[in-house]
Amino acid sequence: MLKRMLAMSLTVGLAVGVLMSCGGSTPVPPTPGNGSLYLFLGDAPFCDILSMRVTLTGASVITQTGGNKVSLYPTNSPPYTKLNIASLRDFSTVLNLGSVAEGTYNEIELSLGVPQIVVYDPTQSPPTKVVSTSISTAGPIIPIQPPLVVTKNKLSALRLDFDMRQSVEVGQGQVTGKVTPVITATPVDGSGAQGFGAFEDLVGFVRSVSSTNTTTDTSLTGNFTLQLLSGSGPQITVNLNSSTQLLGVPGLNELLTGSFVEVDGSIDSNGNFVASTAEVEDREDLDQKKLAYLGLVTSLTKDSRGNATQFQLFVRETEPGSDVDVPPDSTVTVDVSSSTAFQFSSRPVNFANLTFHPTALAVGQEVVVHGTFTKVADQPTTVAADKVYLKLQSFQGSLTSLLQAGSDDRTGAFQLAPCCTLLQGAPIYVLTNNQTTFVSLSGLSALTPQRPLLVKGLPFFETAAGTINGVPVPAGTLVMLAKQVHQLQ
Repeated sequence: MLKRMLAMSLTVGLAVGVLMSCGGSTPVPPTPGNGSLYLFLGDAPFCDILSMRVTLTGASVITQTGGNKVSLYPTNSPPYTKLNIASLRDFSTVLNLGSVAEGTYNEIELSLGVPQIVVYDPTQSPPTKVVSTSISTAGPIIPIQPPLVVTKNKLSALRLDFDMRQSVEVGQGQVTGKVTPVITATPVDGSGAQGFGAFEDLVGFVRSVSSTNTTTDTSLTGNFTLQLLSGSGPQITVNLNSSTQLLGVPGLNELLTGSFVEVDGSIDSNGNFVASTAEVEDREDLDQKKLAYLGLVTSLTKDSRGNATQFQLFVRETEPGSDVDVPPDSTVTVDVSSSTAFQFSSRPVNFANLTFHPTALAVGQEVVVHGTFTKVADQPTTVAADKVYLKLQSFQGSLTSLLQAGSDDRTGAFQLAPCCTLLQGAPIYVLTNNQTTFVSLSGLSALTPQRPLLVKGLPFFETAAGTINGVPVPAGTLVMLAKQVHQLQ
């Protein structure tokens, strides 16, 4: 992928001029070449903010010498990238992949629209409230520390971290709406085992499919292009190899364009995104009013046997984007039938082999609903669910008690008191194993109630009491199988 991109977009050459003066000649300095730059975005979270939507309309890096601005986007196609910062709770996404002149850059300038913030408010029906917002600067200039060095014909990466906890003003326990962007910019070293880094749960829809390898890496077996950020972001090429778990279709040759896919993978040192898992969930068709709806369950109705029959979904985004038909930050009513299929994505995270079914749906879970929407004037939009997928998500909270810790200090369990009002203070049982990553923590023994935690994993609702991986769990408990436990600063 990198070679193709460099061949198309990098300027390579040496310009030589001859100036005649006093019988001599002076060579003209060589024209700088270009390198390639990945731009990533991640977030630190904020309790009870369901959505913080902002539009990126420009990004430029600034040279360390001379202070020249170099746009990361072509001038003839300015970006209009729609971002929901609240959905990037310890996750990352790809914002851009483009060509940049070689050199050293110590700042990046962003052009941002005024954010829209939606908070959880149980006094409202539906329980959401849009907060009027203002932004201190729509064009923040962020130091790059250490400076970013772009080398001719090489690939570089720059990660932006938006600290929502520090950016959004709170007064008397309420979000005021004043936003002062607090963002850090850090170059990413691609020499490690995971190249330029791992990405979890990238979501989008398929634009094209190739059943043959189109790179110089002979270990790759094929690829598909994935359109990110509801159609407003870049298209990335997702490569497969012999270790990739392609789920939901028998093979790559049966993957259809328009399919919604959740992908885990990493970008290697050559710039190839290589998938570890790719969950193909359903094929969307806006003309047939069929979409993927990503959001949070805010309330639900169950029958006498405990099966969900209907629930309210706060929609953070749709794939493909359909701002007119099903606007982001709206609430839809999802109808569940006996034919609705229940499944979970990020299957390697389910180390306890728990099941997701109509009785396991719970308030606070983040899900992807696939189905056809119906709109009637002055009535809530309804969705007839064909499939409901439990999605990888993060919960913020604090340690209540350590329940169990193995000799490896990684395998065990603890109780998390979530800070979001949506869960009404109900404790979450967090289960870990030897594959769980601990960030800013040495392990379970380092947990402390004084420091906030962000736990990423799959939350299963257990209706009956039982024992899971040796941990007694009471009935009616949300059990998080943790992929990562992050102690916040």
